[in-house]
Amino acid sequence: MIIWFTLNDDSITIDTDPEFLLVDLLRKEFSLGGARPGCRRGRCGTCAILFNGHVTSSCMLPAFKALGSEIVTIEGFMKTPDFADIERGFQRAGMDPCRFCAAAKVLVTYGLIRHNSSPRAEDIERAANGVFCRCTSYASFVDAIRYAAEARRKRSNVGRVS
Repeated sequence: MIIWFTLNDDSITIDTDPEFLLVDLLRKEFSLGGARPGCRRGRCGTCAILFNGHVTSSCMLPAFKALGSEIVTIEGFMKTPDFADIERGFQRAGMDPCRFCAAAKVLVTYGLIRHNSSPRAEDIERAANGVFCRCTSYASFVDAIRYAAEARRKRSNVGRVS
């Protein structure tokens, strides 16, 4: 099946098995290893991508679902000012996630703070529970999300006149 979609701001056309999982397509056909297959049931969060602007488990999507969509992987997201906010938040919290879950933790954080840079504590906790790798403490991940939201607020307020 020939499918076309946008991947990290590039237009893509590829002939692939429509049942091939998106996580495998990204890794094998495009050498984008940030989305990592973990549980392959959509529970662990390590295969997170932005699919049409929403954090999504790429292990749950067959390739044909990509048709006409916009996909952003961690490799594309790292080029954005939003990534810099999250990176600052993670550094401030002293959080250094492993390579297996780092991309997912970044994208989950973005998914939470992109429209609301002042998330409630329960929203932060729900987001922190969305990635099951515990290479870092749960508390440091919660702090990292909070600090990333603060960095985003500060960047958003730069240049505003009161």
